[in-house]
Amino acid sequence: MNPEYQLLLSARRKTLSIQVRDGQVIVRAPERASQAVVEAFVQSRREWIHRHQQRQQNEIEALRICLHQGGAVPWNGEMLALNWKRGSASGVERGVGSIHVTLSHRVRRNETDAVAEQLRRWFSSQAEELLIARTHEISARTGLVPTEIGIGNWRGRWGQCSSRGEVKLNWRLLHLPAELQDYVILHELCHLRYLNHGPSFHALMLQHCKEHRNLYRKMQRYTSWLRW
Repeated sequence: MNPEYQLLLSARRKTLSIQVRDGQVIVRAPERASQAVVEAFVQSRREWIHRHQQRQQNEIEALRICLHQGGAVPWNGEMLALNWKRGSASGVERGVGSIHVTLSHRVRRNETDAVAEQLRRWFSSQAEELLIARTHEISARTGLVPTEIGIGNWRGRWGQCSSRGEVKLNWRLLHLPAELQDYVILHELCHLRYLNHGPSFHALMLQHCKEHRNLYRKMQRYTSWLRW
């Protein structure tokens, strides 16, 4: 039996292709392709699909954010051991290879929910300091100057650039390795010139970042960090 897949048809496409993303199989095919042809194509790639799904599942497990005692939370691409305790005031401290949350004795809600809230507040405050400063540095180096820089909170994107020249960055960028944080910042700054992903935009990205294509591919493995 073939694995489940999402089929995307296009009148402009001439060949079939297959992609495994976040463990999900995506098949792209010409609009005229019959179901039998698509099924045969998927069947011919079953072993390849299985290998990629298994590899991606292993990566997802290794990168899973676990909000429980002894769990794991990412910081700059490193998984930090999470623990918490009760104390006089709520707060977060980052140690060597670990992150410690203190919950006030006055907190009566579910501890896991309270810890998650404390972590989100802490990451957001860190982002205000670190990501905005880094954006100013990259802006000065590239000459791409936004009208405003801010921090956002989204579960579907790492950042955004408005037509008014405002750049906002998801605080979850602090989960990523530093090179990918810079990559996303540069991506949004390049949108100051081109509010699309056309050839001119990609040419500008390559002008400022020769590893543009490679870093884009690396970004794909971290999408699950957007969802908590």
